[in-house]
This record gives sequence, C-alpha cells and structure tokens, in this order.
Amino acid sequence: MSVFFMACEDGVGVERGQLAPNFELKDIHGKTVELSSFRGKTVLLYFWADFCPSCKREFPETQEFYDKLKKQDLEVVAVNVGQDVQISKEFAQEFKATFSMLTDPQKDIAKLYEVGEKLPVNYFINAEGKIIRRINGWTTLQQVQVILNQNKPSK
Repeated sequence: MSVFFMACEDGVGVERGQLAPNFELKDIHGKTVELSSFRGKTVLLYFWADFCPSCKREFPETQEFYDKLKKQDLEVVAVNVGQDVQISKEFAQEFKATFSMLTDPQKDIAKLYEVGEKLPVNYFINAEGKIIRRINGWTTLQQVQVILNQNKPSK
C-alpha cells in the first residue's frame, strides 16, 4: 500500500489555524480518497480502532449525527488506525456506516496528525482546509453542532 503525503511546510502542521496536512488513503472499497477532496465542507477527521471501547460506543452516535448534519456540509472521514481493512469493513457493516471509512494500517496518517495511542481522536477541519479544533475522546452531536455553527463558510 502506498501513502501519498502533501504538506505546505517541512514540519507537521497539526496546530489550530494551519492547513490540515493532506493525504491519500484507501477506503474500505479500495478507492483512493484524498483529504483535500472534501474542501468546501467541514470535515470531522475521526481516528479510531476496534479495540477502543469508546470508539465502539461512539460509532452509532457518529452515524446518527452524520445523518442529521450532512446537509449542513459536514463530512465524516473515519480513519482506522493500524488495523487491516477487513476490520473496517466489518465495523461499517455492523454500524451501517455511510460516511467515508479509510484505513491507515501502517499508522502513517495517525503519526502525521500526532494521534498517539489513546483513541478516539477527532480533528475538525473547516471548508478552507484549516484545522479548527482537536478533541481527544468522544465527540457529541452538540459539540459538532456548535463547531458547525461557529465555522459556517461565508458565501
């Protein structure tokens, strides 16, 4: 598997206000997905693994708020950290996930985003591709709604 990194600077840009480091990963269907393809929408970049108890409890709620908020230009991009694609496929099927499910078996993107060992880790990225917030741990519908309302793109 190849991973393609694109960044504006030599260092890792994971600070609030910086352009989110771009990357390409395969989704659970084998399609290559590039983070920058979601520009124009608010992105919840959700790092998870199936051994994480919080992730298992959070997944159904994540699907619920994605269903409610995707019309407000929210895109959820779930990145499985360090596991085989089959685990992500089973998770997607079990929880009827309709958002993007990507796999990072070598943990390259998790390292790029300084995720560490404690999951889940959530990054919010605005329509211009800049990081607006990092939340370590569970993300609720209310948090997502507040972030969406505070970061509506100007038209």
